Amino acid sequence: MAIAEAVPQQAAKPQLPVLLSGKAQRSETESITFDFAELLGRKRRFLKAAWTLRREGIIRIKQVAQPESIDALNQEIASLLNDVDHYTTSGIDNIAYLNLPERRVLKGYNNFVDADRAVINHRVKRPDGRSGSDAGMIDIFHPEQLSKRMDNLTRICLQEKAISRLIMLSCLTPLRVKCRNLYLNRGVRDTRSYHCDGRSLKFKTFVYLSDVQHLDIGPYCYVKKSQRNRRSWKQSKAFNQQHNIGPYEYSQLGGYEALPVFANAGDMVISSQRGAHRGHPQHPDAQRTVLVNMYQR
Repeated sequence: MAIAEAVPQQAAKPQLPVLLSGKAQRSETESITFDFAELLGRKRRFLKAAWTLRREGIIRIKQVAQPESIDALNQEIASLLNDVDHYTTSGIDNIAYLNLPERRVLKGYNNFVDADRAVINHRVKRPDGRSGSDAGMIDIFHPEQLSKRMDNLTRICLQEKAISRLIMLSCLTPLRVKCRNLYLNRGVRDTRSYHCDGRSLKFKTFVYLSDVQHLDIGPYCYVKKSQRNRRSWKQSKAFNQQHNIGPYEYSQLGGYEALPVFANAGDMVISSQRGAHRGHPQHPDAQRTVLVNMYQR
């Protein structure tokens, strides 16, 4: 009797969602899109936006920040980056903790969030070679502390009074601003795959300070409804435990769809950070600038 040869089993791999494109991408984006002026002037639209955020986990709001504010903020950012390039003479060390690739003065995400001044952190490749480092990105914590002008422009663009009401109505829980950030992405290729920011109640708002209208620029990508989909979370959690993967990685998203959110400068994206999300890898020559706000208990 012939003995059947054992067929080697293929190692299990993370499963990525399908990235929506074309007409499907545009349709899904429009279904979660609202105009900021309408939200302020029409109570029903405000309630609809809050309900959509609760159900889908993400919404896009058009024209939250005006062109003149965006231009002024981008000018401040350009001046800041020049000061960083000349940090030995510019005095930037007196108002911010400066982490350069070859010069690290502060370590640890929690220390960045709780810092008593702005933190300008250049993300670098991980020493162990693991992926998802966002190497090349400049992440500025507490930009409002850099100057009175930055504080004013940051708050104008973030529209915290209206947006905090919208988020509270969506989750029926009062949340507070925990940390503001500026993300400066310049040809960032090694982005983290789909993940969540823990399982606690947390939202982020992203004000685009530059146009993001195609994948090469590195749009924010989100799996709608994943913030309340326990099945995908449990599948990922079990797989992660078996394969020594971080606990908050969404590794099992096969069969799901992810929405790359294209937007113009001045538009805002709000998302529940329990949901599966990532920043799409950029073309080496691409640039993206985003003003971020984190809300939590």
